[in-house]
Amino acid sequence: MDNWETEFEVKYSFAAPNELNNQKCESHTLIIEASSKTDAINKIKHRFQYSENLQIDEIKKIWTY
Repeated sequence: MDNWETEFEVKYSFAAPNELNNQKCESHTLIIEASSKTDAINKIKHRFQYSENLQIDEIKKIWTY
């Protein structure tokens, strides 16, 4: 059993069409603790209730302890 956790920096964005059929994109960064990149992605998706507008742009490993 592996109890080590890793902190990941996750860059994500929301792309939502507006009334003029243009895409409005908001980018954000979040630091999240997870056991793997896949776990980090699942936690982010769960946090934003599996929104169709959510896009994971980049995941970078920051720290393991």
